[in-house]
Amino acid sequence: MEITFETEETVVLREGSKVSIEHCPNCGRNVLMATPHAAAFISGLSERHIFRMLEGDLLHFTENERVMICLESMEQMRKDRS
Repeated sequence: MEITFETEETVVLREGSKVSIEHCPNCGRNVLMATPHAAAFISGLSERHIFRMLEGDLLHFTENERVMICLESMEQMRKDRS
């Protein structure tokens, strides 16, 4: 006998957390970009760790009125480490 469960997860990002499609100068195309708070939540890392990665030039980002992190670069880094 085999039992299969399907689960669904809903993520709600509150004020201060933002995910949008924006141009990443490093990727050269429009990608999903997120605030450090949202990127931390999505990745399961702390915001402090996210900022360390930014300072170490490990992630693509833009900085205008707020820092926006390229989620494509986060995904690529995750793949490279596994």
